Amino acid sequence: MSDYLFLANVGDGIINSIQLSKFVSNRRSNSLPIVNYKVGVYTQPFKSTIWEKLDEVGFDDGNNISLSSAKYSLDIGQLAVIIPCKTDFELLDQYSELPEPISRKIDLSPVNERATIYFSKGDSFSSYQGEFPYQMSRIKGTFLGFDPLAQEAGDGLKTKIIFANIHSSKISEKSVFNLNVANANSKEKMVSNEYVQNSVGIIDVQVTSHAELCFYSKDTLGIPIFISYNDSGYLSVEHTHPPSEYFWNNKFKGQQLMKESWLSQLP
Repeated sequence: MSDYLFLANVGDGIINSIQLSKFVSNRRSNSLPIVNYKVGVYTQPFKSTIWEKLDEVGFDDGNNISLSSAKYSLDIGQLAVIIPCKTDFELLDQYSELPEPISRKIDLSPVNERATIYFSKGDSFSSYQGEFPYQMSRIKGTFLGFDPLAQEAGDGLKTKIIFANIHSSKISEKSVFNLNVANANSKEKMVSNEYVQNSVGIIDVQVTSHAELCFYSKDTLGIPIFISYNDSGYLSVEHTHPPSEYFWNNKFKGQQLMKESWLSQLP
């Protein structure tokens, strides 16, 4: 397994940052405790099919790499992909297909190759451990999710769903996709927003106790993130697991059947 990371401009003064460590989170006692690598930072402008290098960062004499969306001139909805690679790997200024990220394992011990992903607004911040799997970036897929982590509006609370889409293979033209919100009971579409390939879809969601929501895209898969915040210093970030996590045995068959059933009923 190997993973990308990402930064995005989600708007409304919210800053996205990540922190990566050279320490290995799980290893044998006789293995080295660290793995040295560097990262390349690439973005694909909305109307382009070419990945352009924004930055190249190593650990130097430290143990952590910190990157922030505020450092890069990203438009709202624009995505920057973080690629872990060997220190001697030559990162080109442009790619039509993103390089495969290295695995940060040092032995056969299982490792979740994640980073701490932060979102902050003013003095408030929230974070989670996350990644974008390389294998996931190679397929088109679909997306289906629900809202148990989305917080009800109140006290000026706003909620955004952020949907990160990375397609690392070469593309000949930029596709336009739709991120949708529907009433989970009536299956009625409530709001829809367009996003382009290799960007983030963003929808401001009005969450109430009167309707359970579902979120979906029939065009592609991605990573959904819920950001709830207000102007009084409150900010919370949550992300949902894929439908396969609802099943104990034969997870991916269960996910397939669940998606087929729901997506066939949703507009």
